[in-house]
Amino acid sequence: MRTKGVLPTLLFVCLTTVFARAQKYTITDLGPLAPTGINSLAQVVGNYDNQAYVWSFGRMNPLGLLPNGTFSTGATINDLGAVTGTADGAGRIAESNVQCPTVTQPFVWTAKGGMQGLGTTDIAGYSFVFGSILCNVAFYGRSINANMHVVGDAPVGPDTYAYGLSWTSANGMSLFGLSWPPTFANGISNTEEIVGQDSNLLDSSYLVGHAAAWQNGNETLLEDLGAGQPYYGASADGVNDRGAVVGWSTTSPLQCCGTSSPTHAVLWTPVGVITDLGTLPGDTSSVALRINHSGQVIGSSGDTLYFGGSGSSPFVVTGRPFIWTQSSGMQDLNTLIHSNSGWVLNTASDINVWGQIVGNGTLNGQPHGYLLTPKNPFQQR
Repeated sequence: MRTKGVLPTLLFVCLTTVFARAQKYTITDLGPLAPTGINSLAQVVGNYDNQAYVWSFGRMNPLGLLPNGTFSTGATINDLGAVTGTADGAGRIAESNVQCPTVTQPFVWTAKGGMQGLGTTDIAGYSFVFGSILCNVAFYGRSINANMHVVGDAPVGPDTYAYGLSWTSANGMSLFGLSWPPTFANGISNTEEIVGQDSNLLDSSYLVGHAAAWQNGNETLLEDLGAGQPYYGASADGVNDRGAVVGWSTTSPLQCCGTSSPTHAVLWTPVGVITDLGTLPGDTSSVALRINHSGQVIGSSGDTLYFGGSGSSPFVVTGRPFIWTQSSGMQDLNTLIHSNSGWVLNTASDINVWGQIVGNGTLNGQPHGYLLTPKNPFQQR
């Protein structure tokens, strides 16, 4: 009789073990919020109904609008709960001292001070090249660190022309990089390392954009998957406080004028060594967006590749969200949640120090934001 009971028991243990290994995350429904960032306290910034919100412990708090404003979009949130993003409303053009009744500008929001517009800056006449006036030039806030340092981009015409921007309370706003191919400042660490994309003048015949990092005003162009061959494009999208950087690189040379090539998610070590993270099985392209302190990487893998435009990684992949770790490689996040949850995860936008991930998906066919929490965070690294 004991022998008969052993097999069912072993079968139950095996099935339980397999299920536990497969379901690595619990999922929290964020409702209609479209999440863009998360901090170490699991506060989530995102957007709903043309306005930025912060989700915190089950409650959604609207961040409001600037005076004369019609919209606000949140981008990232730091561990102090401060948010940056973009909004329109009354603002001043630095240096020229022009006061605009409305201008699209970066903002900083805090629980104490509310939403404060950062204005824009005079871009040495470039705003007139394309027939615009100063108040019609849009500047975008993309990332904020614990020192309240904001970075983003400042288009000077169509989406293919942009400078990187930097704002601090001490020094105000300044621009950096070359305007074409566009300079993107996609992220900033608490150690003041800015990452994004800039031009590589060695590829001047094609003016290909390359992944770049800036520290203390010094720029470093990061290696791409071409291993020194010309005309490969790349961009850095995220950086952690250890100096590890993630983004993408094309896997073949660009033929002409920004013609797209399949991209692969890549990881750069603090000393600049590049690692190809590959794609999910069956896909042709991938992009890595964020990396946390433990080296966990999130992004998207798929077959659809398109130009993202100003303020985002120039190439965006739609398909399936992934997490990559040194121990497990690249995994589809959909395979790491309960198979009967009713969820289909479409994107992953950020990951915090505890391995919690936010993004967009559908719940029973309806668009919803989600928050994934590791069931055992120490096994995820």
